[in-house]
Amino acid sequence: MKKKWLAKGMAVMMIGVLLAGCSSGTESAGETGGDSSKPTHIKAMTILFGDPPATDNNKALEDLEKRGNVDLDVTFVPSEAYADKLSVAVSAGDSYDLLLMDGGKDDKFNNLVNMGAFHDLTPYLEATKNISLIEDAVWNNAKVDGKVYGIPRPRGLYGGGEASMIIRKDWLDQYNLEVPKTMDELTHALEIFKENDPAGNGKTIPLSVYGADATSSPGPFGGVSPIGFAFGVPLTWKLDNNQPVRDFQTPEFKSFLDWMRDAWSKGLIDKDAPVLKNQQQARSKFQAGVVGVYAGNVSDLAETNVAKLQQADPDAEIAIIDILEGPNGDKGVPVLGGYYGLWTIPSSVSEEKVKQIVEFLDFTASEENAAFSKTGVIGVHASDYKDGIVVQTEEEKKQYDVDKPSQFVLENRVDPYVYATSKEPDILAVQKASLDTISQHGIENPFLIYNSQTASKNPDSYKKMSAIMTKYVIGEVEWEPVQNEIDVWTNGIGAQITKELMDQYQADQ
Repeated sequence: MKKKWLAKGMAVMMIGVLLAGCSSGTESAGETGGDSSKPTHIKAMTILFGDPPATDNNKALEDLEKRGNVDLDVTFVPSEAYADKLSVAVSAGDSYDLLLMDGGKDDKFNNLVNMGAFHDLTPYLEATKNISLIEDAVWNNAKVDGKVYGIPRPRGLYGGGEASMIIRKDWLDQYNLEVPKTMDELTHALEIFKENDPAGNGKTIPLSVYGADATSSPGPFGGVSPIGFAFGVPLTWKLDNNQPVRDFQTPEFKSFLDWMRDAWSKGLIDKDAPVLKNQQQARSKFQAGVVGVYAGNVSDLAETNVAKLQQADPDAEIAIIDILEGPNGDKGVPVLGGYYGLWTIPSSVSEEKVKQIVEFLDFTASEENAAFSKTGVIGVHASDYKDGIVVQTEEEKKQYDVDKPSQFVLENRVDPYVYATSKEPDILAVQKASLDTISQHGIENPFLIYNSQTASKNPDSYKKMSAIMTKYVIGEVEWEPVQNEIDVWTNGIGAQITKELMDQYQADQ
């Protein structure tokens, strides 16, 4: 079987101004519809994190193709190259049958919909039995003018991204400390880590964070959301007496920055933070055995991550801080969009084939394929699957890692425990319990599903503010210049951004 998969970085020119801005189962093959004697050829493009699946003799792909009655040709594009590759694919129009819009319902997606780039999939959804299980809240977050132009890949409304803090449990035990529940307890643990240097040779980094992306938020750091919520900082926006308020316009945000300023002065925050670019770089430092705490979620408890950490420190153990309570009793986790990416079908695809593609996506979202994504082919990638736990030999684990069955399950099944990924029963139970806990403390962004054209056209609108906030945290300036930048934004471009979001919000009321 020969497949052509893209799995290496590339530099491509974006086309157009708009784009520049922008087995274990028994289900029959007939489940996907169409002519059961002839597999439907589907050429898809999706984002890749990590290594790609094997290209030759991939038993997982062969099994899924047979059961789904498809000839599946997937282009896996590394995350760092995806934006450029996607822009070229969309502009070409007829290069793919199925494209993952990884940014979700952003301005780029909305504009493409208005240009007629994608099929309206609303008429095809009534016949689905698995995709139709997606919650109304998720559909509402993805629809454009009440219609579905992209099928969301479901994720949990709670617990994704940087919902919680991950901490070295063995370091806590070493100094007779409990897993922190409050900001005071967390601060104390960080101070103990700094003072006692459990990593040795002065290498200990109590808290690993990274520089914020100033195109979406002034920061100054990412990887601190649970701490911000503990100080009462909103999730980007809140409504106060029906008046929109941005997070950095609140007094709680200053309290949050003051904590970071104090923590920085005490050496509790990684000095490399301003130049680190993303969560993965912060996580990598943790896995190198020198970091005490970083922001993640329950999936970081999985044995694969622990194994990486134990390569650096064989005695390492980790725990999760489900939720942090601040000095005034504030705490919370973000209520997310409930999906990552939208599966779109370009307008160039025939209506008959659209129906077959939607049926295949529905097939991949079945219970059978939810199990398949974890087990692969029984006898090849796993020995058994009981009560949600995969039984694997070491050889089967290696083959699973090579073939990566889950990569071919394009549409995952709705599952409130989607981030509970461990194959170890004890860890899985902890993951599920944590997700149950944080689901009681969701914080919503009232403007989550809306987009500001002004913000999209001015991606640097937070750049000066982010720079001055960073200087404030590291002690180079006092508060006055920070407040000045907030006022400039509030009275300038921020006023237009706020109006655009509020107009959309009020139109829906």
